[in-house]
Amino acid sequence: MKDIMMMIKQIDRDHNGYVTSSELDDILKIKYPSLKTKDLIPIVTKFSSIQNRILIDYKKFRDWVLTGIKKIDEAI
Repeated sequence: MKDIMMMIKQIDRDHNGYVTSSELDDILKIKYPSLKTKDLIPIVTKFSSIQNRILIDYKKFRDWVLTGIKKIDEAI
Protein backbone atom coordinates (compact mmCIF):
# COMPACT_ATOMS: atom_id res chain seq x y z
CA MET A 1 0.00 0.00 0.00
CA LYS A 2 2.93 2.30 0.70
CA ASP A 3 4.13 2.07 -2.91
CA ILE A 4 0.64 2.76 -4.22
CA MET A 5 0.28 5.82 -2.00
CA MET A 6 3.66 7.14 -3.17
CA MET A 7 2.57 6.75 -6.80
CA ILE A 8 -0.72 8.51 -6.05
CA LYS A 9 1.02 11.42 -4.34
CA GLN A 10 3.20 11.90 -7.41
CA ILE A 11 0.05 12.27 -9.51
CA ASP A 12 -1.80 14.43 -6.96
CA ARG A 13 0.53 17.41 -7.32
CA ASP A 14 -1.93 19.90 -5.84
CA HIS A 15 -2.52 17.59 -2.83
CA ASN A 16 -6.31 17.85 -3.01
CA GLY A 17 -6.77 14.20 -1.99
CA TYR A 18 -8.15 13.03 -5.34
CA VAL A 19 -6.98 11.19 -8.44
CA THR A 20 -9.09 10.20 -11.41
CA SER A 21 -10.60 6.74 -11.54
CA SER A 22 -8.49 5.89 -14.59
CA GLU A 23 -5.29 7.04 -12.84
CA LEU A 24 -6.04 4.83 -9.83
CA ASP A 25 -6.93 1.97 -12.17
CA ASP A 26 -3.59 2.40 -13.97
CA ILE A 27 -1.62 2.56 -10.70
CA LEU A 28 -3.20 -0.62 -9.37
CA LYS A 29 -2.54 -2.45 -12.63
CA ILE A 30 1.10 -1.31 -12.67
CA LYS A 31 1.62 -2.46 -9.09
CA TYR A 32 -0.38 -5.68 -9.52
CA PRO A 33 0.02 -6.95 -13.11
CA SER A 34 -2.44 -9.80 -12.45
CA LEU A 35 -5.20 -7.15 -12.40
CA LYS A 36 -4.53 -6.06 -16.01
CA THR A 37 -7.50 -8.04 -17.32
CA LYS A 38 -9.88 -6.85 -14.57
CA ASP A 39 -12.26 -3.90 -14.74
CA LEU A 40 -11.50 -2.02 -11.51
CA ILE A 41 -13.55 1.09 -12.28
CA PRO A 42 -16.71 -0.29 -10.57
CA ILE A 43 -14.69 -0.87 -7.40
CA VAL A 44 -12.86 2.46 -7.30
CA THR A 45 -15.95 4.52 -8.14
CA LYS A 46 -17.34 3.62 -4.71
CA PHE A 47 -14.90 6.24 -3.44
CA SER A 48 -15.71 8.97 -5.94
CA SER A 49 -16.39 12.60 -5.11
CA ILE A 50 -20.02 13.63 -4.86
CA GLN A 51 -19.31 16.72 -6.98
CA ASN A 52 -17.29 14.94 -9.67
CA ARG A 53 -17.78 11.18 -10.12
CA ILE A 54 -14.47 10.87 -12.01
CA LEU A 55 -12.41 11.96 -9.00
CA ILE A 56 -11.57 9.30 -6.42
CA ASP A 57 -10.86 10.10 -2.77
CA TYR A 58 -7.76 7.98 -2.47
CA LYS A 59 -7.61 8.21 1.33
CA LYS A 60 -11.04 6.58 1.60
CA PHE A 61 -9.88 3.92 -0.86
CA ARG A 62 -6.71 3.35 1.19
CA ASP A 63 -8.71 3.05 4.42
CA TRP A 64 -11.07 0.53 2.78
CA VAL A 65 -8.13 -1.60 1.62
CA LEU A 66 -6.41 -1.46 5.01
CA THR A 67 -9.64 -2.40 6.80
CA GLY A 68 -9.98 -5.42 4.51
CA ILE A 69 -6.39 -6.46 5.18
CA LYS A 70 -6.93 -6.10 8.92
CA LYS A 71 -10.04 -8.32 8.77
CA ILE A 72 -8.09 -10.98 6.87
CA ASP A 73 -5.24 -10.83 9.40
CA GLU A 74 -7.69 -11.20 12.29
CA ALA A 75 -9.30 -14.23 10.65
CA ILE A 76 -5.95 -16.01 10.31
